[in-house]
Amino acid sequence: MKEMLITAALVFMAAGCTVGQPKIKYGADECAHCRMNVVDAKFAAAIQTTKGRDYVFDAPECMVPFTGRNGHLVKEEVAHWYVTDFAHPGTLIDATKAFYLHAPALKSPMRGNVAAFATDADRQAAKKLFPGDDLDWQGVQKLFTDE
Repeated sequence: MKEMLITAALVFMAAGCTVGQPKIKYGADECAHCRMNVVDAKFAAAIQTTKGRDYVFDAPECMVPFTGRNGHLVKEEVAHWYVTDFAHPGTLIDATKAFYLHAPALKSPMRGNVAAFATDADRQAAKKLFPGDDLDWQGVQKLFTDE
C-alpha cells in the first residue's frame, strides 16, 4: 500500500512539472514589458523560460526587447518563444518558425506593426490587404532589439 501511495505521489508531482503552451487571458493579463493589458488576440506573444515560467506580451515588439541587453531575461533563459498567428487570432505558434509581415497598416498595440503567420500562404494573403515587408524571426529580432 505504501508503494502505491509513493507511486501515485510521484505521478502527480511529474504531472505538475509538465510545461505546456502558455495561456493568455485576454483583457486580464498584463504585458510583462510595457504593462498594458493584453487585449488584441491577433498580436499577443509569450515566452516560456527554461525554469517553466511564462511571460505574456501584447505584441512581438514588447517580447523581443524583454530579452535584450537592457531586458529582464537573457535569451539563454528562454526555452520557447510564441507569437499569435494573425490569421487565427488567439492561436500561439512557434515564433522561431513563423512567417512575419511588417506593415504600417497593421497597427499592432505598441505600433511595431508586425504580424506573425503559421504559413507563408497566410502571410502573402494578408500582404494584399497590408502591403509591407516579409521578415523571418531573425529580422523581427533585429527590428526590435536594443543591442
